[in-house]
Amino acid sequence: MKSLPRTFASVSLLILAAAVSRLIPHWPNFTPILGMSLFGGYMLGRGWKSYIVPLTALAISDVAMGIILGWDYAFHATQWMVYLTVIAITFIGAAFQPGQTTHRLSSALKMTFIGGTIAGVLFFLTTNFAVWMLGGLYPLTLQGLLQCYAAGLAFYRDGGNFFLNGIASTWLTLGALLAVQFIIEKTIISNQILSFGNKHKPFAR
Repeated sequence: MKSLPRTFASVSLLILAAAVSRLIPHWPNFTPILGMSLFGGYMLGRGWKSYIVPLTALAISDVAMGIILGWDYAFHATQWMVYLTVIAITFIGAAFQPGQTTHRLSSALKMTFIGGTIAGVLFFLTTNFAVWMLGGLYPLTLQGLLQCYAAGLAFYRDGGNFFLNGIASTWLTLGALLAVQFIIEKTIISNQILSFGNKHKPFAR
């Protein structure tokens, strides 16, 4: 899917808005990070822009969270894994781009539910693996890793659960971003058609 300049601008602004929404109080991990990463890959393809935009938006929101909530909260020892996972999830989003014989709605639905589910599970596995590996809280054994994952699931007791916070939130974010982007694109196309029609109006005689 080749992205036009206006599409790139609207996608970038939507991703930035989604990232900044992390500042709104929310349940643990009920955030737009995964959804905006999939959205970036899906809309912008596999070029460097599809990775730079979500990563930049994430970094901006992390800095904002650091200023408001404290740097230890926003930047921690496993933050690098979050960014690596965002790159991987962006790649997943790009993999769902519609081909020449694929309907865009069909690919968007697959990306939302299949890609969103994969992204939620992947994020849980990678970030908790980093906690186990570097956090010093669990023994570096298989049992310690399983304990870390169990603790990661228990983390949601403060609100929601893994399915709702880690997966359904991604579905919701994607649905909202895709819907707004669809409205923007339709508005642009309608304005272009109207402008073309006005330019080529026959002169009154």
